Amino acid sequence: MGSRFAFEIFLCCLYAGLNVAGASTIKAALAGRSLNNVADYISFLFYWKTILGLSFIFLSALVVFKALSIAKMTYILPISTGINFLMIFGIGVLVFKESQTWQSYIGAAFVLFGILLMSIKSQEQ
Repeated sequence: MGSRFAFEIFLCCLYAGLNVAGASTIKAALAGRSLNNVADYISFLFYWKTILGLSFIFLSALVVFKALSIAKMTYILPISTGINFLMIFGIGVLVFKESQTWQSYIGAAFVLFGILLMSIKSQEQ
């Protein structure tokens, strides 16, 4: 495995981790809140957990910009999105106690398999 390939995968994972941290922080900030009107949204936007979550998401964007500057978009974005999906799936189940069907687990396995196939293909090019 080349060092460039490892760096690209690292960036994909870092992007996904930061993005998932942001989404999870915002999800946690929404606990017990209802966003029914503009005032609720404005109040929520200035809540410290929301600002923290948005900061994570902003940092994830900077990471993906770097990844896109060194590798093909048709490689970076699908891999990053797949890793992001798997992390969100795991956090949803483990942290937020969201129940899933067996079809969801099969779908997650297909996503993982697709990520692995795309990673192998990219090493050959």
